[in-house]
Amino acid sequence: LLADLLDFPTTSASVDITLLSDPTGEAGRKFGVSRGFRPDDTSLSPFAKEFASGIGIGPPWGTLPAVLPGYFGDPDGTREWIETSLKQGQLAGRWPAILELDDRDGSIASNKFDDAPLGLNEWGRRPFELATLRLQSLIGIQIKHWSKLKPVDDRC
Repeated sequence: LLADLLDFPTTSASVDITLLSDPTGEAGRKFGVSRGFRPDDTSLSPFAKEFASGIGIGPPWGTLPAVLPGYFGDPDGTREWIETSLKQGQLAGRWPAILELDDRDGSIASNKFDDAPLGLNEWGRRPFELATLRLQSLIGIQIKHWSKLKPVDDRC
């Protein structure tokens, strides 16, 4: 399912990739992977926990430095991969759609972040651009398909 949602090539002439699933989370627990935001709080909705984790809130706090440039931008970062991913999500119908695509060939004609003020539009990774991609994945994949993608083990 995840490969289909991401239009992920599992086989081609030059690539053979196998996606593995760990529905019980056993491998993650053995490697010490975080269980996300407030995993033992049964009063909090799983959607709220997923949303908090998706925007970078919650332990391990070591992930926050990796998430913050998605909100604040990075003048020396790169954005080509972000635009490519936003285009893929937009073509799959995921919200928000921030790109204008050329009707003739589907190429990116413009990006709403091209209009960012104060010269931020010239940064390698513009403020909120990566966060927008994260939001597109969070809403359009994780939350929309929660019933099929959620862990089968409550300890996850």
